[in-house]
Amino acid sequence: MRKLKQVWLPFAWVIMTFLTFTGVASADNRPPDWSLLFEENKAAIVSITTEGTEKVQIRSPFDGFPFGPSPFGEDDPFSFFFGTPNNTPKEQERIVRGAGSGFIIDSEAGIIVTNAHVVEKADDITVHFFDRREAKAELIGQDERSDVAVLKVALDQNSPLQEVTIGNVETLKVGQWVMAVGSPFGLDYTATQGIISSLGRNLPNDHYTPFIQTDAAINPGNSGGPLFNTKGEVIGINSQIYTSTGSYAGVSFAIPIDLVMDVVAQIQTHGKVTHGWLGVQVQEVTPALAKTFGMEKPEGALVVDVVKGGPADKAKLKSGDIILAFNGKKVRSSSNLPMQVARANVGDKAELLILRKGKEKTLTVTIEASDSDKTETVTGSNAKNSLNVVVENHPNYPKEKGVLVKNVGKGIAMTAGIRAGDIIVQINNDDTDDVESFKKALEKTSDDAVIRLLVKRNGNPFFIAITKPVDAPKDKSKAKGKK
Repeated sequence: MRKLKQVWLPFAWVIMTFLTFTGVASADNRPPDWSLLFEENKAAIVSITTEGTEKVQIRSPFDGFPFGPSPFGEDDPFSFFFGTPNNTPKEQERIVRGAGSGFIIDSEAGIIVTNAHVVEKADDITVHFFDRREAKAELIGQDERSDVAVLKVALDQNSPLQEVTIGNVETLKVGQWVMAVGSPFGLDYTATQGIISSLGRNLPNDHYTPFIQTDAAINPGNSGGPLFNTKGEVIGINSQIYTSTGSYAGVSFAIPIDLVMDVVAQIQTHGKVTHGWLGVQVQEVTPALAKTFGMEKPEGALVVDVVKGGPADKAKLKSGDIILAFNGKKVRSSSNLPMQVARANVGDKAELLILRKGKEKTLTVTIEASDSDKTETVTGSNAKNSLNVVVENHPNYPKEKGVLVKNVGKGIAMTAGIRAGDIIVQINNDDTDDVESFKKALEKTSDDAVIRLLVKRNGNPFFIAITKPVDAPKDKSKAKGKK
């Protein structure tokens, strides 16, 4: 046995050396000594407690009395505690306390970063340091959209602060190790480890932030704390969890640090944050829709609506265009575009690489400041067609365009999800302004295996791909015309 070990030892050394040089056994793929990284960074991490007030309405127990107003009238003995009778509530203030985490990004200026939702209702903010010092913090600014807040503490010349090192999110990969530090349930300086589960993750209620998804345990109180990579650099702010109980359920989300630093810079420079706005509504390019555009694979952001007078409208962007790249950066899916646009500087010129009618084209658009959502309502006289739907012109035609679906019979349209009340405004690349243009556009699709419809439902536009059965009959009107 001893001889066998001696024979294989050199080979084992060669194999490990090869794996190390090829990256298979690199440091990024092995758990580091988290205890060392924690010790090096603990002084730059803080816990935060907040205190504020909110008004609540308290009613008399006789409100809703079955026989009318309080039987005591104006002399209701409970009015002092609960408010006047006759359903008039009494307003009272109550104290609201909260807690979270944060980290120092500028030790000389005393600048601390945390989540906006940690301090949003706070009248008083206290920062607690690792060495048990405390300091009152001033809220410099916050941005609810990105959920980032900037605090400032007064400096103690005898006890200098320590700041974190900012990492590069461009180097992040799924599977890399990470460490989260915070104060879950008020348990200060708790460290948990995990891996990056996904990058650029969008959440249903947030289409602006490309979250870093991890499986590091995050709980209430962790919000605002740092997420470290294996080099001890901060790569994100721990912000949200997916849970049905309010506690960690295996999925956590952090705001990328590059986005955080952009927000911090705007707050420090301008006192507020502005987000870029393009003025479009987009949807995902599905494999079925990709076929209708002649694309080899689904990618990009499919434009379903353009806000009149908005930046995209001024740049001549149209419904049915597919945005493939924004300022030279690929738009791999529709979720990428809002994030890229929102982070563009207001007033800057941006290049859009689009796919229109099978050809790539470049448009230049001037980014404007984010505006409130604008929607256009298109609402659409009788005709039958090969989709087995009955349509009619818009009631306000010709002022408003599109055909209104009055009835949907069994067939491919019903299977695809077309409903009565839908407005069909485009078939493939052809606008369907009225019944006649709808007929002509549909006739042109007789040889197509998949048809693309731009539909508006309750004012919201989206594309639907309708796949024909292999043995589906061709549109008779076009077949007849060929003869």
